[in-house]
Amino acid sequence: MRGTIIFMGLLGIAATSAWPRTTQPSQDAAKIYLQAAKIIRDDDAKNIMSPAASDMSYPGFPPMTDAWLQMEKQDYGLHARVRQMVHDAASMTTAAWPEWKKSDPARVHYLNECRNLANEIADAALYQSLVLNDQPAAFSSARDLLHLAELLKNQPGENLVRLLVAVGIEALDVNRLMVMTSGATITEDASNARDLPLSTAKDWIATLLNHPDAQKELNQAMSNEPAGNTTNPILQPSLNRILETIRRIHAERDMAAMSLAAHVYRYEHGQWPSNLSDLASELPRVPIDPWGDGKQTLGYVLVKGGLPNGADRPLVFSRCRSRDGLFFRTDEPEYSFYVNSTARNVESPQSKEGGQFRDVARWTPPSARSAGPTTQPLQYY
Repeated sequence: MRGTIIFMGLLGIAATSAWPRTTQPSQDAAKIYLQAAKIIRDDDAKNIMSPAASDMSYPGFPPMTDAWLQMEKQDYGLHARVRQMVHDAASMTTAAWPEWKKSDPARVHYLNECRNLANEIADAALYQSLVLNDQPAAFSSARDLLHLAELLKNQPGENLVRLLVAVGIEALDVNRLMVMTSGATITEDASNARDLPLSTAKDWIATLLNHPDAQKELNQAMSNEPAGNTTNPILQPSLNRILETIRRIHAERDMAAMSLAAHVYRYEHGQWPSNLSDLASELPRVPIDPWGDGKQTLGYVLVKGGLPNGADRPLVFSRCRSRDGLFFRTDEPEYSFYVNSTARNVESPQSKEGGQFRDVARWTPPSARSAGPTTQPLQYY
């Protein structure tokens, strides 16, 4: 929906089309991104847009609603050129973003353009995965979107504002990766054009784990800010919230890497990892949980018989928001940030927080849900 990219209140595809490659003598990725964004903006005015850019409400897990599928099918069919342009820009290492002008009330307009473009590519990746069953194209689109976030972070200029936008785009991308990975099938058959190559999966694991320390990333963004902004105590609460947001997105990247590693393990061993030690064999490193004691890693658990059909349910988790312990939802799959609750009535004041769990395997809630608790404590497993 419009506003999918949320910044916690801090800021008020693959090349499969027949379109020719976009050429830019300057190799300036920003020009291509903003040209692509203009196409999207013009079509938005005609009410042709991706679901993430619309006001549509829909669940954050498959199967997607008929309304989602209809809207994305129309949007996807119209924007092959946009996807090609974003894919072309992913081969470029520099982006000359528009100059920051404090006197210009529209100075961050191009950032809104980037957010809308991110909605477009994120939903395209999901469509390629869920509808077209083309996993290489879907993961290629996700990589193109990650490159946009990286260029927003790493180019000189108004770094703090662009960092927030980049982190939001990164969060959107990782959410789609979690959904895509949950249904991933891996192959080493070069003639298999539908499934995800094993080498690509392993490369993605390394890419997702390769991110800087959250404090370092914030410090770098603050390096071009006026000195008063870095020392002003009034701004410190906002900076703390920004730091927490960056940590959260880094943890999402790490959990997505662990999820994909679990699929690699399953491909190689014929079963899900039984525990974190099994999973660690497919990871360059086991990520530290930013909300642990400094030594605790992100977790993994295989809940025996935990899915509605009786199959085992693999989960990765963080201690983020684990105020009341660790417990996972049983009423629906989880691929992004949420607040746990032991109460079925969402309006009840008895809301409890039990960490952040992410489903590794794809599943659909039964149409008729049974009465009773909607969470289970981790210690039972």
